[in-house]
Formats: sequence, structure tokens, C-alpha cells
Amino acid sequence: MRRRLRIFVAHPSEMLTDYLPHGDGLVAFSYLSRLAVRGHELHVAAQGVELRDPVPSTLTIHRLSRAGTSPLHRLVFMTRMRQLFARLHRQVPFDVIHQMNPVFTGLSLALVGVETPLVLGAFVPRWQTTDDPARLSLRARLVERGERVVGRMQQKRATALLVASAAARSRIHEPERHRGRIFEVPHGIDPAHFPPRAAPPSRPSVLFLSSVQYRKGIFTLLDAFPDVARAVPGVELVVAGSGPDLGEVQRRAQAMRGCTIRFTGRVAREHVGDMLRAHSVYCLPSIGEPFGMTILEAMACGVPIVATRAGGIPDLVSADGGRLVPTRDPAALAAALVEILRSTQLQCVMGTRNRARLEEVFDIEKAVDRLEAVYDATLSAASGVRKFASQEEAVC
Repeated sequence: MRRRLRIFVAHPSEMLTDYLPHGDGLVAFSYLSRLAVRGHELHVAAQGVELRDPVPSTLTIHRLSRAGTSPLHRLVFMTRMRQLFARLHRQVPFDVIHQMNPVFTGLSLALVGVETPLVLGAFVPRWQTTDDPARLSLRARLVERGERVVGRMQQKRATALLVASAAARSRIHEPERHRGRIFEVPHGIDPAHFPPRAAPPSRPSVLFLSSVQYRKGIFTLLDAFPDVARAVPGVELVVAGSGPDLGEVQRRAQAMRGCTIRFTGRVAREHVGDMLRAHSVYCLPSIGEPFGMTILEAMACGVPIVATRAGGIPDLVSADGGRLVPTRDPAALAAALVEILRSTQLQCVMGTRNRARLEEVFDIEKAVDRLEAVYDATLSAASGVRKFASQEEAVC
């Protein structure tokens, strides 16, 4: 029987939630709730918290400050987190500390001097940016340099560094110095919440379900869709969600003659599966998606994927479950969509393979199994270090 651990979570996400469209917060809560159900005792130092359902009895959430990433927000949170850890640790010592994604630089350094093993991550790739480093202001360059220095310190102190995909190893400073401490732990979802569809819909359709903003690739999809509409009669593009660029996207869509484009607004969490199953293909042409939880949800629903070959996406989508294209390439995006839309047989084959891959690799229970294995390895490594240190003291 696996040992039950006492875990201090030093920041799970900027917003911890079980229903809001906040990827990091949903992922964090999935891990925390399942660890608690498995009998581990968790104390979570949190900022924003929006939960609808009761939490397991072994999961205690301590809201220490309001959500925010400014230096003042972080300083207040770090101070209160240190105080909370000290108070709880005196009562019953913790086995492990875990700062989850996004691994905000420096937060866990509030616990410097604490001997409890530290786990960081899972890291995901950074969002790609169009900013030219040479054009950044002196202040911005200094801040970036400071972040790198503090990030190295934070990672050096950790006993284990988690990455959600192979692409996320780019987030680890000098990875050769962390051999044996880097673990790949992909996120997961509950397949039972996203049952597969029986068959593709009769009318061809493309679904974009995400925040409506440039970095999600929505404008590339708009550029590609006229070619899709000409090649696939009756095809519809459905844009589900809201975001900073929604108004501009709607204006451009209105000017696109010969294209059927529908906007649904934000989709409630409980209706996401129904939305995914209702469309021929799910398209997420992001500039560089750090991971892509909606892709996993579409896979679970047995839906083909068309996305970009960037960020963490290539580690999710296999060649027999979808098509990956370069970023900002409307012609390639259109060709991939047309290929899948023209063949219901291909949609069935890809959907079946996606569901199987989801169950094999990205089931949340398997993700938690991997996380528990990392905790075991972390405790073993920490125990070995303490034993080595005590032997050195005895020699001295």
C-alpha cells in the first residue's frame, strides 16, 4: 500500500477552480482533488479560489491573498505563505512541498532554509512572443535578466523538476546540471467526463473553442476559412468563447462573403463535451500553445484535431489522430481542414485513435500515478542526501 503523504502546495495556480475556463486552475484542482481522494493530506496556499463543489476532507485550501502577479502581490503572498507553512509544519511536519504551474519565479524561495523536499512544476513551454529582444526597453531587459537569475536559484534548490511535455524542457535552466531530477508528467483529464461520440455530424463544421485572441491563432483560421468554404460546400466555422480580440474577429467575419461563421460566446464547463462532439473537427492554430487541455478534451470526445506544430501540442496529437501545420500558415491550415472534412471515414478513424490515445496516456488517474511516483523518488533522493550529510558529519 502506498504511503500517505502530507503535502504543502506552495501556490497551485493564480486561480484555483473546478468550473471556470482557466486551464492552469482546472489542471491544478484535478491533481489536488484526486491526491486528496487517495488519502494524502494537502494544505494549499492559494490566491484566487472559485470552487462550486465541496472538496475532499483531506484537502484544505488557505486563501492568502487576492489573485495578482505584481511584485507587491507576490511579496504579500510569499510572506503569508512562509507564516502558514511554519505554523502548520510545527504541528505535523510536511513530507513534500509542491509549487505547481505556472511556476511563478521566486515564490518558493519564500521557504528558503526549509529542509522539506521541493517539487516544481509541471513546467510548460512559454507562450511565443513577437517581441524582438533587441527592441525591449532597458527596464524590460533588466527584469528579464533578473527573472532568469532568480529562476536558476529556484530550480537549483528543487529536489524534482516536472515538465508537462518534452518541449517544456526549454524552461529548465542548464538541464545538464539537473540530470536525474527532471521528470516528464503530462497533464490529464477524466475520460468519463468526455464520452466519445457515436458518429461524426452530418453537416461539415470546424470548431474553434478557446479564448478569442491573436495568440490562439484565430486570425490565421479566418484567413484560411475562405479556401475551406470553397472546397467543402456547406461547411460552418463555429467560434466558441470570448476574449480581447472578439470584436475584431466578428467584424472580419461579417465582411467574409461566402463563409458561414457563427459565434456562440463562452461555453459553460458542463457543455464543453457536447460542443466538441457536435463538430467534425476541432481546430486550435495557436502561435505556440504551452500545453492544450481543450485538445485533450476533443481527443476524449473522439474528434479529429487540426493544430499547429508548436509548443506542447506535438506531444499530444499523433499523426493518426489529426494534422499539425506550421504556425501562421493559412494555406497549410486550410489544406489540413479540407482533407479531414471531406472524409467521414477519416474522421471516424482519427476520432477512435484519439480516444484510445487519451485513455492510454492522458487519463488523469495515470497522471496522478506519475505524480505520486515523483513524490516517492523525491523522498528517496532527499533521504539519501540527509543520510550522506549525516555520514559526513560523523567523519568530521
